[in-house]
Amino acid sequence: MREFIDAAVFKDIILCANAALEQNRQLINELNVFPVPDGDTGTNMSMTLNAAAADLRKAGSVTLTKAADITASAM
Repeated sequence: MREFIDAAVFKDIILCANAALEQNRQLINELNVFPVPDGDTGTNMSMTLNAAAADLRKAGSVTLTKAADITASAM
């Protein structure tokens, strides 16, 4: 069990979450039925997380604080 998260692990978490969300985007769109079935929740979530992942990829090697700041700013 991991006892700490460094910048590299944090970036991996965001990148993996982005990939998983992208793979399941349509399924999430189909689940969205309340209060109105607008069918784009998965797409919106994917676009938000993808922005953070893209900025983290561009950032290269950064500290954990900087990686968290980049993610928060992109989202």
